[in-house]
Amino acid sequence: MNNIHLLSVILIGIVSSHLNDPFVCPSGYSNYLPVKLPTSWINGSMNCFDKGATRPDLDIFPINNDTYILRENKCINYEAPFMYLLFSNDTVLLIDSGATVSFISLPIQQHVETLITHWCINNKKERADLELVVAHTHNHDDHTAGDVQFKYKLFTTIVNTSVEEVSRYFHLDNWPNTIGTYDLNNQRRLAIIPIPGHEDSAIAFYDCATGLLITGDSLLPGRLYIANFSANVESISRLVNFIESNRLNVTSILGAHIEMTQENTIDYPIGATYQPKERLLNMSLDQLHQLNNELQQQWKDGFSHRHKTYYDTFIFDPKPSELPPLPPNERMSVHGFILLPLDKLGYVWISHKPMFRAPHDFQLTFLALITNSTVNPLPLPTNITQINSQWTIQPEQWSLNNLINGNITEFRTKLYTGNFEQSGRYLCDVTVNIIRPLLTVVQLNESDVEPYQPLRYSSYLLSNSTATTDKQIHFYLLHQIRAQPDFDSIVHVVINPANCTSDINRSELNNLLQQNGNEWAFHGIDNEIGTRLTRASEFVRAQLLGDIYSTVCTMYVIAEIQCTMGPDFYDTCDV
Repeated sequence: MNNIHLLSVILIGIVSSHLNDPFVCPSGYSNYLPVKLPTSWINGSMNCFDKGATRPDLDIFPINNDTYILRENKCINYEAPFMYLLFSNDTVLLIDSGATVSFISLPIQQHVETLITHWCINNKKERADLELVVAHTHNHDDHTAGDVQFKYKLFTTIVNTSVEEVSRYFHLDNWPNTIGTYDLNNQRRLAIIPIPGHEDSAIAFYDCATGLLITGDSLLPGRLYIANFSANVESISRLVNFIESNRLNVTSILGAHIEMTQENTIDYPIGATYQPKERLLNMSLDQLHQLNNELQQQWKDGFSHRHKTYYDTFIFDPKPSELPPLPPNERMSVHGFILLPLDKLGYVWISHKPMFRAPHDFQLTFLALITNSTVNPLPLPTNITQINSQWTIQPEQWSLNNLINGNITEFRTKLYTGNFEQSGRYLCDVTVNIIRPLLTVVQLNESDVEPYQPLRYSSYLLSNSTATTDKQIHFYLLHQIRAQPDFDSIVHVVINPANCTSDINRSELNNLLQQNGNEWAFHGIDNEIGTRLTRASEFVRAQLLGDIYSTVCTMYVIAEIQCTMGPDFYDTCDV
């Protein structure tokens, strides 16, 4: 039987139904039960550069003879997504393909084919008897990056990730109000439930055979990012109604990540590559109802009352665009900023001088253009390859909330060389013209949170000379502040792309490295003030976090431009 014929056979098993139509599980599927869910996973490493830290690259757990849960190693990609492999006598369904493109870093296609081969041996089947279908919970890179490994493979179909393609494949005639019935064979039936909100093409899978409800990033033990609030309200309500109206037996709800610790309401930081005390993966209907109730209540209360909410097992976390602006005219103060010159005169990065308490409790970074200097020429350096001084600005008193909300587009300020709070030398008055969007906006939390580990910095492009004989890219690295007391540090580094390993095409590597706000983990270096990056660090190695190309670069530290100690960030780090 050829591949095209197989696809036509599979599509016969897909039936669409409207939300109010009954969904019926086939009889005689009890041979798939019971399932045994794992209580722990490979959860990363204290040092992802240690030998063997990325092995095994995939955690494989059979929960019964016909169902597998797969998890990517956190040292390969901190997202560590879960994937699900469901077998029948006709079709194998892979739900999500992982966060890594290259078969060198994570050969997900080979792993899946090995599992299929073993299943075929145990069930006296030929590989040609089974069609592998690669589908997705939603269209984000950390769930689709592995698709490229499955392209053009025999007996394999990839379901594309647009709303149109998902609707077409699963016969969802009236997205998102149609529920799809998808039969792997005559004894293993799934329901396909559209749940846009986290992402436009998001779907949930209900498996009659195991009672598992697979929800992707829409419900998981972690941060529930909501990109479209109104769609999410309707989606979770639709999911709850579907389960209740059909009286479905939901044995567990399985998401795509674990981000919560075992301590209630406390999550691991974004980018964590080691989670030794992470919460269980499986969730319950009670938690689905908690989410539904929170969505319904916040929708009823109106946009102006919408907010982030912490539950024991998840964090309800609407994207900033789905939240009301900060209260206007609050966080009123004289806010100090550090000014970081770029290779084009007048353009600068600006970093807010933070504290762990209001009105200064934000770490902010944004691009700006300096104009209207009272001194001509503007007294900023033109040779940016040797930045080892600090420039600061001291505006008049105004509201930090208004700046974050976008109500301040420019402001007049005094420019200093050195720290204006500590005997800095006044140079002139200038106008700062803010270039939106703000690149980094992080509110600092006075309460207990899990600290970053290892050392973490974000990069912002200073200058690119790779087109010259210099062959280097200059960056500012800003230390990521999280847990008190912490420290605020800015260093000047260079990267030669030739000193990077990456699965991305070399011609595209420069563009990847130059993305402002890239987050880097310096494995093997503690996130402590005494081990921060300084000129004495010289060559250091770092992993680009959240990168589907597994990029690791060696950097050279030219100079530390400034460092102050928290929680008030006034005293210098060398005191």
